[in-house]
Amino acid sequence: MEKPNQPRRTQTERSRESREKILLAATEFFSRHGFNNAVMKEIAEAANLTLPGLLHHFPNKNTLLMAVLAERDKANRGRFMADQDRGKTDPIEPFARLVEYNETVPGMVQLFTVLVAESLQEQHPAHPFFIDHYQTARAEYLDLLKKAQQRGEVRDDIPAGDLFTMVFAMMDGLQIQWLLQPEKVNMAKVFRQFVALLRKPSR
Repeated sequence: MEKPNQPRRTQTERSRESREKILLAATEFFSRHGFNNAVMKEIAEAANLTLPGLLHHFPNKNTLLMAVLAERDKANRGRFMADQDRGKTDPIEPFARLVEYNETVPGMVQLFTVLVAESLQEQHPAHPFFIDHYQTARAEYLDLLKKAQQRGEVRDDIPAGDLFTMVFAMMDGLQIQWLLQPEKVNMAKVFRQFVALLRKPSR
C-alpha cells in the first residue's frame, strides 16, 4: 500500500512493476522446476498477483517463457557491453564469465538447452527466438573479434566468423555434457582452457 505522502504511481509504472515481478518469479520457477512443471497460478502468487492479473500481461505460459528468455539475453548483452563502456575490449573474457555464472543456475541452463533442441522444429514457438538469438550475438560480437585480431590479441589464422561459431559451439556443447555429468565436467575450467587456445600465440 502506498503511503499518504508518496506520489501516486501512474498506471504505466504499476504495470511495469507488475511485469518485472512476474519475470523474476517466472525465472525462478522455470529455473527450479523447468518449463513443463512450472504452474502459472503459482508464478502469479509468487509475484503477488492473481492469475487473471498475470494473464493480463502474459496470456499463456509460452508467451511468458519467451519474455523470460528475452530478458535473459538482454541481461547478458548488458553485462558484455558494460565491459566495453569501461574500456575493456577483450571480446572473449565476458563469455568465460558467463560460463562461470551459468554454473550457478543449472535449472536455467537446462531450460535453455532443452528449448534450443526443441526449437529446431520450425513450428516450435521458440524457433524464431533462437534464430534471432544467434544472429544478434553474431552481429554484436563479430566486429569485436575482428578488431581483437587486428590488435594481435586473438589468433588471426582462423576467420573471425569461424571463431565466433566455435565459441558458441563450445558453450552449448559444454552445457550438455555438464548437465549430464556435472560431477565429471568442470564447465568453467574447460571453457577457459578453450579460450587460451583462441589467444594469439606469443612468439
